[in-house]
Formats: sequence, C-alpha cells, structure tokens
Amino acid sequence: MIDEQRQSLVEACVARTLELEDEIELVETKVTGRAGSPLVRLVIYAPGGITVDDCARVHRRLSRELEAVDELQKTFSIEVSSPGLDRRLQTRRDFEMAVGEVLRIRVRQDDGEETVTGLLTEVNEETLLLDSSPRKGRGGDQGQDRPRRVPLGDVVDGRIEVLL
Repeated sequence: MIDEQRQSLVEACVARTLELEDEIELVETKVTGRAGSPLVRLVIYAPGGITVDDCARVHRRLSRELEAVDELQKTFSIEVSSPGLDRRLQTRRDFEMAVGEVLRIRVRQDDGEETVTGLLTEVNEETLLLDSSPRKGRGGDQGQDRPRRVPLGDVVDGRIEVLL
C-alpha cells in the first residue's frame, strides 16, 4: 500500500476514535516509519489539559480501530501525547484553542520585531485580540493599556505564557 493511502486510512481511524471523546481535539497526526514497522504519532488537546489516562484511553481505542481495517498492516506502534505547555502556536486553529490563555508573541514590524504579552480574548480570520491589562503588575508590557489587534500574518512566534 502506498503511504498516501495508508495515511488516509489512519486519519479515518483517528477521526472515528476521537468522535467518542467529548472534549479532546486532534492537533496533529503523523504516520512514519518503514512499511514493516509503521508508527502513528497522535497529538491531542483538551481545554483543561490532557492526562496520562486520556492518552492511554485514546491509544487503546485507536489501536482497536486500526486493527479493524483489513487494508492496514496489523502491527502499528502508536504514540499519543499532548502538545505540551510551551509548544509553538502556528496555525489559526492553535490560537483558537488558546483563547483564554496569556500569550507571549513576537510580531513582525517594519523595523524588526516586537514582543507582545497579553490575554488572548478573540481570534478571527485575520487577527488576534490580546488584552494586556490582566498582566499589569506581573511583568506585563507596561504602557499597553488597551486590547490590541495583531494581524495573524505578522505573528512570527507565539507561545502560551507558563506562569509558575
């Protein structure tokens, strides 16, 4: 079976697996490895975080789904994980999942880059809305008193600010 067909069949199994999960969303699916030892890497997300039990449950369900597809080789290695607290936010969907979180983003400017920190309150097709006021007094960007719209196309790097 060619890799493209295998990838499509695996993605269909992943979709069926996650249909059973109320809060868990798919971040990424990768099928790698050689034909004799394929590896499925699944990254999942939930608003309250992903637990080890969540990963184990999704792993078991995905394993059963993959075994039920005749066109797929029956031996798969499966890795299920969360995206991590400090992962890079890259797509609009990544930012949508981070609404309500404090972000630190680097924004492209005409004369270089600027770092903006604030509570992500809104994401639309073209912009992010960051409110810096919740960060005042905790090292936030002083002087940034009102919500700020940032064009998604100008975001160089974005991450959830991990506050300890």
